[in-house]
Amino acid sequence: MFREAKDKEKAGQWNEAVELFRKILCRDPSDSHTHLALARLEAKREQASTKQNGGGGIARTAFEEGSRKCPNSVHIWQAWAQFEAESCQDIVRARELFNKALEIEENNPYVCHSFGLMEKRRGNTTLAKQLWKQGIKKQPTAALVCSLADILIEDNKLREARELYQKHLTKVKSERQVTEIYLASAWLEEKYFRNFKNAKDLIELALNKSPHNSRAHVALARLEGRHNRRRNESGKIAARQRLSKAVQSIESIENENSTDGRLFNALANVEVKLRKFQEAKKVLKKGIARFPDDVSLLNAAGKVEERLGNMTQAREMYNLSISRQPSAPAHVALAMIELRHPDVKPFNYTLARNHFERALLLDPRHGPAYNAFGNMEFRRGNLTEARDIYRRGVQAECSDSASVYHGLAKIELSMGNVDLAREILLMGLKRVEAQGRTMDSTRHERAVFLVHTLGMLELNSNRVVEASRVFNEGMLKYARCSQLMLGAALCATKLGSMEKARILFNTAVKADKRHAQAWHAWGMMEQRAGNITFSKTLFEAGIKNRPNYGALWHAYGVLEGRMDQLHHARSIFRGGLEKCPDFVPLYHGLAGIEMKDGNLKEAKKVIGEALTIDKTCGSSWLVAAQIEKQQGNQGLVGLILRRGIECAPAEAPLYRELGEYLVQKGKINEARQVLEKGLELNPLHAPLYHSLAELEARIFNLEGLAKLNKRAAKIYNTNALISSPSTAEAWGSKLRMGTSREVPDGLSALAEKVGHCDITPEKNDNVASIETPLESMSDMEDQFVQEQFQDDPLMSVDETL
Repeated sequence: MFREAKDKEKAGQWNEAVELFRKILCRDPSDSHTHLALARLEAKREQASTKQNGGGGIARTAFEEGSRKCPNSVHIWQAWAQFEAESCQDIVRARELFNKALEIEENNPYVCHSFGLMEKRRGNTTLAKQLWKQGIKKQPTAALVCSLADILIEDNKLREARELYQKHLTKVKSERQVTEIYLASAWLEEKYFRNFKNAKDLIELALNKSPHNSRAHVALARLEGRHNRRRNESGKIAARQRLSKAVQSIESIENENSTDGRLFNALANVEVKLRKFQEAKKVLKKGIARFPDDVSLLNAAGKVEERLGNMTQAREMYNLSISRQPSAPAHVALAMIELRHPDVKPFNYTLARNHFERALLLDPRHGPAYNAFGNMEFRRGNLTEARDIYRRGVQAECSDSASVYHGLAKIELSMGNVDLAREILLMGLKRVEAQGRTMDSTRHERAVFLVHTLGMLELNSNRVVEASRVFNEGMLKYARCSQLMLGAALCATKLGSMEKARILFNTAVKADKRHAQAWHAWGMMEQRAGNITFSKTLFEAGIKNRPNYGALWHAYGVLEGRMDQLHHARSIFRGGLEKCPDFVPLYHGLAGIEMKDGNLKEAKKVIGEALTIDKTCGSSWLVAAQIEKQQGNQGLVGLILRRGIECAPAEAPLYRELGEYLVQKGKINEARQVLEKGLELNPLHAPLYHSLAELEARIFNLEGLAKLNKRAAKIYNTNALISSPSTAEAWGSKLRMGTSREVPDGLSALAEKVGHCDITPEKNDNVASIETPLESMSDMEDQFVQEQFQDDPLMSVDETL
């Protein structure tokens, strides 16, 4: 009956499981195992119903009943203490309960470990160390040894940590625990002593002890992959070869000792990184046949089906995984499919939210669930709700904390809180570094998201030297990370170090030839330097490696247009639209070519298509106004620009164009109002300062010019080595406006309707564009490269006329 109850619990049938546990206790009130299982399940149910700290009524009653019926059960007292500490945040009570457990069994290793972890999280490192030493003295376990070594590594006592591992390798009891110590020791050798040979020897010793241990096989493959990357060789190929051999060795024996499909999963992951999706599918099929109860294989198979575009099959895999054993990753995957590929549009928000809540119920420390859940609410405009979700993730101390801190920082950035976002990113880096000190963990590598976002934050705040430091230190920790190399190259470009920038751009595209932003930025830098032929070569190479990246087609087409190669430019823009039909700037470029060629009717048709795709793109309205201006329809120019402000209120160039249009009409006061409002929304848009300065000079307003000069001096600095004190504040103002789709106060009258035009602004509810941290990194690169190298969104039109 106990087994049946546990199966019900795993399947998510908690009410039925509780009833079975209670039936067992009616028969045997002193069954400590059942008391413990019931109390833990009640704690999970209570957490699901309250979704907040505090309380603990039903669960606490269950723990009290269990401790009363089984007063000598150390496990019940320990679990109760953990419940008070983690769910109720009652540390004083938790200490009392841990001490009660230690009274029953002095220096119990499991109690000492849990007690020590609680104290370490609260900064009581000395007490944690003392508890772990006491536990080791009685009975060494891998958890105690690795936790104590972690503290030694924090204190930079690396040799003591090495000796601790060596001393207890022969003292722990189980094969599994021996392997854990070998792997931790190998990570220490590789990361801190930089000794690849020792690390490899230790993992091989673990495999000699336990030949079919999947964790050891995967660790060895990753080690060899990292070693190859450091020698500028293919890490993925090395990992694939090692994992293939390990999988073959498991398949060659009938009664294997491996208990899970980790090896198949790791090999499939390498195949996916090599973009060999069918091979990955075959590997996972074999793994599922051998380990049908390993739901991680089913989840991985679902991901592969997604990459192949087979959403129906992906859903089937995730649902099959949940039917066998509900898990957080499967629920998150189903929520993401609902958001990105709903069966019926619009997407089912309630269903997606339920999947996220279910995931966090099953695993309250599942970082990706908090990240995706918070991102969904953010995309729907629920910033407060999104922030609360990320804060829950931080409080839960997720095992994958990088994505949670990254998400919270992005929320604060979107609200213009630049300084707070910086603090969050630094806290996250510190947390991730602490998590990754002693074990080889892929989660540790995810801290690159935090490093990248911090570097881009500093770069956007015009703290270029600080940004360069962040990127360069990150490259030391995360070798061959193309995104960090690009960040460092952008810093070098801004500091005027072109040769250094070239070296960094080159290493970035070598590290990841599909990194489109690196090709794009490098090509733009060379173009500005006058190296036109080389710039074309870079754009062509980028398009070859990432043909679906519209910005490369756009940059190449604009370059050809500048060189008066209209036929070739038109071909490039149309080729880009075949690959990227929703990339609106390509329509702008094509319209510019048609305008220069005198085909105004065709240009008007092209820009109409752009506005059909996205009414909120301010540049489309700018191009539409330019077309009407060339056709001599001056009245329509003003109406279109006002309409553009209504649909894209955050687009500063619209305010500039409307302001200049009003100046030409002699409406000086109204023009000043428009330009001032544009600067309020985006203080970093330099052309607005120029237009406003020209306006004030036109009417000989010397006082107004002096005020404007003073205002500009706060934002811009002629010395790139020194950050202007108001740049971060200005960037924050721009970010805040970027989250709004409402016309700012004072501009409602300016945003007049264009006759009976049926184009209406829409609320930004595009949750289908929910981002992963990697996608967020790409977005930040896109925005910065565009602003760095394309000062005027009309460049593709103006410079071809």
